[in-house]
Amino acid sequence: MYHHSGIGSYIRNLVGQYVQQGISRDMVLLGDRDIPDHGLKTRHCHYKIYGLAEQTILPFSVRAASLFHAPHYNAPVLFPGKLVVTIHDLIHLNFYNQLPTMLHKLYAKIMMGIVVNRADAIMTDSDWTRNDILRRWPQAESKIKTVYCGVSEPIEHPSPKTVLDRYGVNKPYILYLGLLKRHKNIIRLVKSFETAQRSLKGKYQLVIAGDAKSDDTGLKQYVDGCAAKHLIRLTGFVPGADLPALYGQAAVFAFPSTAEGFGLPPLEAMSYGVPVISSNATCLPEILKDAPLYFDPFNTDDMAACLERAVRNESWRRQAVEKGRSVAAGYRWENTARECLDVYRSLI
Repeated sequence: MYHHSGIGSYIRNLVGQYVQQGISRDMVLLGDRDIPDHGLKTRHCHYKIYGLAEQTILPFSVRAASLFHAPHYNAPVLFPGKLVVTIHDLIHLNFYNQLPTMLHKLYAKIMMGIVVNRADAIMTDSDWTRNDILRRWPQAESKIKTVYCGVSEPIEHPSPKTVLDRYGVNKPYILYLGLLKRHKNIIRLVKSFETAQRSLKGKYQLVIAGDAKSDDTGLKQYVDGCAAKHLIRLTGFVPGADLPALYGQAAVFAFPSTAEGFGLPPLEAMSYGVPVISSNATCLPEILKDAPLYFDPFNTDDMAACLERAVRNESWRRQAVEKGRSVAAGYRWENTARECLDVYRSLI
């Protein structure tokens, strides 16, 4: 999952910190052949994610290791050494009916329980997820710890206009960045944007940046049929090199998600000095604190009112920029890496 969003960002930043902090000499990274050379020992791992070999062959191919850290719940439960698992959220269980096939449903339901019980230590990205796990498996309390993710330092893009032109962005814009799955609630964001035109009057675009392959709602078809379609840009997948330009030039970052384990995109937007409006669901108030304007993710009128205030209220915008930068500065990947290492050391 090294090149994925979300979990991929978690892996990339942890690996980078382990190398940077000089604590990687006894570590081996299992991954694909196209993982960059970090100066970390790497072993090619060709076992399919969620596949049978991941549970049968993989654990014995690395049995000489003292500890295995799985950055997702698809952990090799037959590994004979100490097993550390990061469970980022319980979205696969909380949105069980949205999984595509019965096989996916069975895997999520069975594996999560097995992994929680087998793991020697469990890390979560937020207290919300920690408590969500304990509601289902209270016996795990002694081995579960919240370790917050980090936020990378903002990068100044040398030519942001070139990037914006490429995505058809030609006026001030409200940005969403992330997956397009149903729980991300993007269609309600589009509806709210349409409602907000009563005061925005076409002066802003809505830029939705996310891989179309993750869309399970028919977002493009919905946008094609809505009255504000001329103001909406669906960029598709955005490579990392373009993100500083998209973040850095946004007027507002909107995050309408109904369920998160951490919520990295709004924190990244805050680090770029962008005012954020956010759903008040799950862990988001815990992570984002008092920096955003919060709305009920199921109430499009509430969301629309936040959109309108966020672009028009200059006093709030100044406060949101200041608070946002301060909140984002409190999350650093070097701290995440140190806390993960403390968990490893507690077991070996």
